[in-house]
Amino acid sequence: MMKHTDKNEILDIIKKSNYIAIIGHRNPDVDCIASCLGLSFLIKNVFNKESTVINTDKKSIFLDNVLHIDKVLFEVDYDSLPKKDLLIVLDSGDIDRIGFIADILDEYNDVIFIDHHKCRNLKGVTKFFNNTKSAATCEMIFDIFEDYIEKIDSTISTLLYSGMMTDTGSFSFSNTTEHTLYVAYKLMSCNVDMSLISNIVRKRYRKIDIDALSELYSRIVIDDPTNIGYICVEETLNGYDLKDLQVSVSDTLMQMNNVHIGFIIYESENSFRGSIRSRCEKDIREVAEHFGGGGHLKASGFTVSKNDYDKDTLVSEIINRLKSI
Repeated sequence: MMKHTDKNEILDIIKKSNYIAIIGHRNPDVDCIASCLGLSFLIKNVFNKESTVINTDKKSIFLDNVLHIDKVLFEVDYDSLPKKDLLIVLDSGDIDRIGFIADILDEYNDVIFIDHHKCRNLKGVTKFFNNTKSAATCEMIFDIFEDYIEKIDSTISTLLYSGMMTDTGSFSFSNTTEHTLYVAYKLMSCNVDMSLISNIVRKRYRKIDIDALSELYSRIVIDDPTNIGYICVEETLNGYDLKDLQVSVSDTLMQMNNVHIGFIIYESENSFRGSIRSRCEKDIREVAEHFGGGGHLKASGFTVSKNDYDKDTLVSEIINRLKSI
């Protein structure tokens, strides 16, 4: 296992680097994007250095209200990559989750990997900073820069707070710790804009979103004796790309009263992406790890090839493994 570095070494590498790119995982959530943007602004405020936030995936509509989301270069390809010097990877768990850039890490002088997940494949990473006790990657970014709290302005505090809010379910999930609340308190002292946070946390539905919710509810399958539920969806729903819809498939499933463990199978042309959620004490991460994935005790995921599974076989195996934990 790669040796953990410390925050001072990370800060020193950033200080010495000329061209800095920051990337998170594909299909990014708020914590992923907010930590990337928050770090970018901190690098500017603390070291007076420019950095570029990139992502290899398409932007989801639910990220529209994240502060300065327009500064993220989505769907980046090789030709549009910024100059390669330092790459900072956030919130990804596995280096392959960042997309094609995982295959060209040797073109960077340093690759720093910062995450609060249980991490797996770190091939090509030169520096590793991990804390699975942190509720969010945004919490870790604050910890790295806490000595520079005077440089944390309203923009940065709002970004970091939004990532912590969403990854903790507004501080209601079991990953919320005393330290999480301490960081939230310190960020509040830096003028968090709560009106912007509210726009991120509260969903505003259009007719196409209501229609999508109706379709999702019709697809939910629940095994009442075990309280396991699941939904299978494709990349589009009712003719719309899932990333263009305001609905959350996992939230829709887990809001069902009799679903204690739920999973979603997202079907694409060549693969199935599985997302498992839990609101009981069972450790669902080990099920995701069986399929080559990972994550948290109550929120994990994986991707498998259609060469290895058909949908019915995959669903059956997930259910059997969930029953056995």
